[in-house]
Amino acid sequence: MGVRADRRQSVLDAALALVESGQPVTISALTARSGVSNGSIYHHFGNRAGVFSVLYGDSFTRCVTAMTPALAAGDAQKVVRGLAVRYLDWVAEHPGRARFLYSAPLTADPTAKAAAFAPVAQWFAERMATGEVREFPLWALDPVVMGPAHECARRYLLGGFDLASSRDVVADAVWGAVSPLG
Repeated sequence: MGVRADRRQSVLDAALALVESGQPVTISALTARSGVSNGSIYHHFGNRAGVFSVLYGDSFTRCVTAMTPALAAGDAQKVVRGLAVRYLDWVAEHPGRARFLYSAPLTADPTAKAAAFAPVAQWFAERMATGEVREFPLWALDPVVMGPAHECARRYLLGGFDLASSRDVVADAVWGAVSPLG
């Protein structure tokens, strides 16, 4: 990693640490925590909103990357259940990033988010065409299909919810949302 990439990553790490600690993410807080000058922050990100946008994109991409190996799990039921379980596992392993994704969705670049999610969306589109999963609009993947996983993840992130013991129930619910009718 080059000096420029190191500086960018230092700022992103600082922003995530500030978010995780509940502290305000200001340019001065980013410079203090990252050791990078405010001029460098403006150069790499444009402004504070740019930092959030890049952090969101990076976190979302990491989440989807953790899920996509499930696409090779075999039949449709195994893949769908695997996507849900891998998502829950990622949340448990990266609670700070998960909290950020839930708290800052409006900072996302919709085009970049769609590009990162494209392999999952394509898998579902292909399986809908063959009847392996029921038909639904692709916009419903996140709020409707993955809804049970999102709700359990949110409860886990708030504390007092055992995410590990809910994996099978959530995977069943997600599969139930897309399993063929009849």
